[in-house]
Amino acid sequence: MYHQLCLNCFRIKGNFEVCRYCGYVEGAQQKAAFQLKQGTILQDRYIIGEALGYGGFGITYRAYDTVLSIVVAIKEFYPANLVNRAEGEVKVGIFSGNKAVDYQRQLGRFIEEARNMALFAKEKDIVNVFAYFEANGTAYIIMEYVEGILLKKYLKEKGKIPEAQACAYICAVLTAVQKIHDKGIIHKDVSPDNIFILSPNQIKIFDFGAAKLQEEETGKNSAVVVKAGYAPPEQYRSRGKQDSRIDIYAAGAVLYQMLTGERPMESLDRNQRDLLEPPSKKGIQVSPHVEEAVMKALSLKPENRFSSAEEFRMALQAPESEAKKKWWKLW
Repeated sequence: MYHQLCLNCFRIKGNFEVCRYCGYVEGAQQKAAFQLKQGTILQDRYIIGEALGYGGFGITYRAYDTVLSIVVAIKEFYPANLVNRAEGEVKVGIFSGNKAVDYQRQLGRFIEEARNMALFAKEKDIVNVFAYFEANGTAYIIMEYVEGILLKKYLKEKGKIPEAQACAYICAVLTAVQKIHDKGIIHKDVSPDNIFILSPNQIKIFDFGAAKLQEEETGKNSAVVVKAGYAPPEQYRSRGKQDSRIDIYAAGAVLYQMLTGERPMESLDRNQRDLLEPPSKKGIQVSPHVEEAVMKALSLKPENRFSSAEEFRMALQAPESEAKKKWWKLW
């Protein structure tokens, strides 16, 4: 039966070349030669479909779990500067010398990402991990497939988002981030690339590839993973202790972008000369308490930011709403 599956939508299309459900043409050329070929089977269980995206450290595929009969997402560890793979091959070729050593170190971090994500298997606002395994000279994380729109894509289409909607999204993000921090983990990559929008008040955050334990000291030779506009100054340093306020800054940057349609200027540039303007200076209609909160979250010094994601979320609540809550408590 599985040979009759459409390798794009994973419905049974029969022996037809074109899927009647999604219009996918069997044998269509994949986006990049180094990606796993559609139809590749991993662990005698997972059928690889379309590549959903790829970056410097991995490739994410839509896939079909033949045991559970569900569509899943599979992230394959594939650091482009350390490995290669010929078209049609499955096994990854690892470069020799220092790059092989670096590959093994990063592979360990990839597996740690899977373990970190697996801690949140019961949460509705964090993408669930079902399993992970090593094969073909690399490793794979099996995750739930999310039917949603990336905030990055949504912003590209909309430009900017009205305050009430932007605050609803970021409050949902902050709730998820607080859960991550409560486990002693810093996400370190909160950005529109890693946030799915499911509904006006529901999101899912994913990609723990840069995550680290809060008590972990950044080592001398640790790789610095940053995303321009979303990373505070301390995240650019390869040494020193970093804490959850990295994610507070990033969440503030996401909210700033939603409100203004622009990413904040890079924090290292702000260190030289801070020209970051509050949203109202850009002609954006924004409530004073929201503007104050977003600029506090974007403080260059960690000690000037909110101490927790929950504190940031509470600061975004309308003052009159808080006053009403206090009034009702008197009764």
